[in-house]
Amino acid sequence: MLPTRFKPKQLTRHKLLMCAIVEALCEMCCEPTPPDYDDAQELPPQKVAAQALDVLALSLNSQHVVPACWQFVQAAASSPDMHRRAAAMMVCAVSAEGCSEALRKRLPQVLPLLLTALQDPEGDVRGVAAFALGQFSEYLQPEILEHYTEVMPGVFRLLGDPNHDVQERACYALDAFCENLEPSEILPYMPQLVEQLLLVLQNGKPGVQEMALSAVSSIASAAQQAFQPHTAVMLPVLHHFMQHPGKEYLDCRCRAIESAGIIVGALGAEDPVISPHINGMMEVALQGFSLTDSPDLRDHSHAMFAHIAKALGEKFAGWLPRVVPLAFQSCNQEDGQVADVDDSDDIDDDDDIVSDDDDSEDHGGGRHFNVRTGVMDEKMSATAALGSYAKACPHAFMPYVEQTLSTLAGMSNYWHDEARAAAYDSLQKLTLAIHRVFTPSTSTSVAIAAAGPVVLSEQCRVLVEAAMPSLTSPVEDDVSKVAVTAAAAALGHLLKELGQGAVGPIHLEAAANMAKALLENKAMCQEAEDDDEEGDAGDDEELAAEDEELLAAAADLLPALALSMGQDAYAPVFRSLHVEPLIARLKPQQPIALRAIAAGAVAEVAEKLGARMAPVVPTLLPLLLRELQSSVSGL
Repeated sequence: MLPTRFKPKQLTRHKLLMCAIVEALCEMCCEPTPPDYDDAQELPPQKVAAQALDVLALSLNSQHVVPACWQFVQAAASSPDMHRRAAAMMVCAVSAEGCSEALRKRLPQVLPLLLTALQDPEGDVRGVAAFALGQFSEYLQPEILEHYTEVMPGVFRLLGDPNHDVQERACYALDAFCENLEPSEILPYMPQLVEQLLLVLQNGKPGVQEMALSAVSSIASAAQQAFQPHTAVMLPVLHHFMQHPGKEYLDCRCRAIESAGIIVGALGAEDPVISPHINGMMEVALQGFSLTDSPDLRDHSHAMFAHIAKALGEKFAGWLPRVVPLAFQSCNQEDGQVADVDDSDDIDDDDDIVSDDDDSEDHGGGRHFNVRTGVMDEKMSATAALGSYAKACPHAFMPYVEQTLSTLAGMSNYWHDEARAAAYDSLQKLTLAIHRVFTPSTSTSVAIAAAGPVVLSEQCRVLVEAAMPSLTSPVEDDVSKVAVTAAAAALGHLLKELGQGAVGPIHLEAAANMAKALLENKAMCQEAEDDDEEGDAGDDEELAAEDEELLAAAADLLPALALSMGQDAYAPVFRSLHVEPLIARLKPQQPIALRAIAAGAVAEVAEKLGARMAPVVPTLLPLLLRELQSSVSGL
């Protein structure tokens, strides 16, 4: 599928051929597994076809994939042949990510077919249908959640299915679906959910139990305080899996540690049921660092430590000597090789191409990476944990500030964007922790703003001087929207919390220019996307979501600059740098969501500037009035 991955336009120019390819792959998905099939040697035909469809859906615009897939699904879903019914569900599953926008529009027609397949007499069909539901739950948000009253009963039935593969996929569907439910939506199902999952955890196989534990995490995260009545029965089960020595249970250990951390974070360390378990949770997770060499286990342990630190606050201080060095070790370990390559080099079919399940791809700087992605996740969690520790107990964290600053500086240049994003966020948390330690405890951002310009302590000034360039430079040299969004968000939060006059004019100028570049779509991460010659990819919706998050972070910078610079200083900056980009963002041809963000930014700046906003009101007011008259929700 290399032509599809790298030259999708060449394929889509031949529409009849494209349609024939999709139809052939759908039919190939119906092939039964050969009786002499050896999964150690090769994939069966239907799995090869499903992977190829997945690539097509991800690489091409949905108009080239969905029509033929939908025609097949409608016919095959009611076929007397179980292989065709299973194929119909598999086609739905593998097209969910790449064709999410098109499938959202067809959800009222597709979902009844899927719910019917969940009750199919054949276990293979039920299992694939549950997998498809999980994919829908991941990629058809938020529309799929509107059908929770129909979906939840179907998933409940499968949790007690005699087929272990069906159980495992039902847990995956439950995990993906419940993660985004509101507490009020999940509350009526909590008793049955917990009861069914406990049965799976007591009697299932390790693979099924791992997915059940992951579902517990999602349910606890969604339910928040509504999970409290069930902690007494769930925590002993989690503790059992957290210390299970069997190698086949390593993934269960990871998921149990993840679940424990989420439950503590949701309910708080003062909860009478949770409080007696916290020391045991910490000890078991810490033992894993010395007894088991597993990046995944360390990844989830760092995340759990961060949850507990947030819940305990200053009471976490006693654990710092044990957890902070572990975070440093994780961040500083070797994680693979980085090799420069020429982008023009031909790709040899025999080259080691990263698989679809490997998140080790980064297109910035013309580099090909060969990494252990488990270590990447570990580094990201450790980086985030350092910021959580500093925020939770800033006074006790002081001995680790210098090494933490050095570690975050290294991670802010790390190859993976999510790790860089964690570094930017932790950098602002570290700076604010120093500020809290060396600023009178009665000071708050509101009180500081009312009292006038802030004079930073020498200790905090050093951190600010280190942090500001790290947070403003990504607009010029980072190709990832995820990372730049995190940098802009961290910068905005830092400016608001430090208050007026805390940051010097050179850094404020850089922050103002950063906001201008993002509003104008001229940041490197935005220009890198514009330079992409193959614009017919099927991930337009994901890019749109990234655009919204990036613009929202840039918009939040404007009131933060007004607060940090003061009204008199920011008013001319707003007029010279930010008004015109906001006007451009408010044009009717701009996406609705981006116009809403721009309108909100104008309102927040007006609130900060007051009468100093007057010179630009005649220009902005007609645009805002037009948005007020819009019939579109959200404007």
